[in-house]
Amino acid sequence: MKNIIIIGCLIGGIFAFSSDYGKVTNTYSLSTSASKVMAEASAEAADEMMNASMPPSTVTKVTYASNEAEAGAEANNPEATKQLFTLQAVNGITLYDDPSSVVKKLGKPKSISEDPHLKELKIYEYPNMNVVFSEGMVNFVEITEGSKTLLIDGVEIPATIEAIKEALGEPDYVTEDGIAFERNEAILKVFVDSDTQKLTSIHYFYSFSM
Repeated sequence: MKNIIIIGCLIGGIFAFSSDYGKVTNTYSLSTSASKVMAEASAEAADEMMNASMPPSTVTKVTYASNEAEAGAEANNPEATKQLFTLQAVNGITLYDDPSSVVKKLGKPKSISEDPHLKELKIYEYPNMNVVFSEGMVNFVEITEGSKTLLIDGVEIPATIEAIKEALGEPDYVTEDGIAFERNEAILKVFVDSDTQKLTSIHYFYSFSM
């Protein structure tokens, strides 16, 4: 009888131990599965955050296509960039300036004189430039031969025939004494020596006075 009881206790202990081990194993399996699920969820969340922070691929394509189109348009029409020069001002002087505004911009002139042929013209002489007035307004601006550069609409370019053509394109007029570029009512004329073909002076004036 004692042997039966002892055997029964041993069998019961084995079942109890097996059952507990099974629970531990099940618990471990559940924990491992949960970790995998959490890891996968974290990875998916990270991917979603990265995708959300990146711009759509169509934006890059559209921007590239737009830039490519602009570059193509400029290549097909090289005159497009040159038309930006409207001759609003040369060396900071506009055709709407009066003596006081010119002095305010350039300071006092080296000298003030009258044109020897047209007494109504007043000449304000500055280094490498003369501003000529008629009836209190700018009649024309003369940039003399010694000038190395000039400003066209605030952009500095070399005072050479080639550089002016590069900036303004082909001349609108070709005359015996030079070439002229017209923008609305303003003209920039480059005077050229007929023998040497070198630049002698640059004049900026109204088209109606040509």
